[in-house]
Amino acid sequence: MARIVGLLSIIALALSPAANAQLAAGTWELSVSGTAGSVSETYSSSGSGASHTSDAQGYLTLYLRPALFLTEGLSFEPEVVWTAIENNPPAFSFAGNLSYTYRAPDAVAGPFVLIGYGFGNTVPLTQRALGRLSDKMDISLLNVGGGAKFFLGERIALRTEYRYQRYGYKYDSVNLMYMNGSYEYQTVTREIVWNFHSVILGVSVFL
Repeated sequence: MARIVGLLSIIALALSPAANAQLAAGTWELSVSGTAGSVSETYSSSGSGASHTSDAQGYLTLYLRPALFLTEGLSFEPEVVWTAIENNPPAFSFAGNLSYTYRAPDAVAGPFVLIGYGFGNTVPLTQRALGRLSDKMDISLLNVGGGAKFFLGERIALRTEYRYQRYGYKYDSVNLMYMNGSYEYQTVTREIVWNFHSVILGVSVFL
C-alpha cells in the first residue's frame, strides 16, 4: 500500500500545472458514476446434499462527487456512495479525496490520481457481503486510484478510473468460553478487512 501511495504522489508532483479553464483554482467539478444489476446466492453442502438458491435482488450504487479545485489541477473531492438493494435499508459511505488532474493544452484526455479516507456502514457489493453491515458509521474506508477524463467540450467529460479500496470493520462480540473449569462470557473484538480492485465509469460537469 505504501508503494502505491508513494508512486501516485510522485506522478502528481512530476506533472506540470494544466493550462485549462476547467482545472483552474475556484472551478467546481460535479461527477456522477453508477453501477446497477442483480445478485443471487447459491448455497450447497456436500455432506447433507442440501442446496438453496436465493431470489435475485436488484441493486443500484451511485457515486456523487462535488469537487473544488484548490489550485490548478489539484482538487478536494468529497465523495458520497449510496447503495440501494431490494427489501433492504439503504447503505452509505463518505470519503474525502484529494485528486490531481493533468491536461496538456488542447488535449482530449487528462490523467488524474486520487487518494482519500472515509467511513460508512457498508462495503461494496460482493458475493457474500451485500449492502448495510452496521447501524453505525463505523466502517473505515481508504481510497487510492487513478484514471482519465475524456473532455467532450468545455463543460463535460467522461470519467474512467481504477480504484483500490480498503474497508475495515471492528466490532465486539460476546462468546461463551470454557476457562479454568467453568464457562464464562468473554467480550472479543473482531476485525474484518476487505480489499477491492474495481473500475468505475461516470461523467463530469465543470461549473
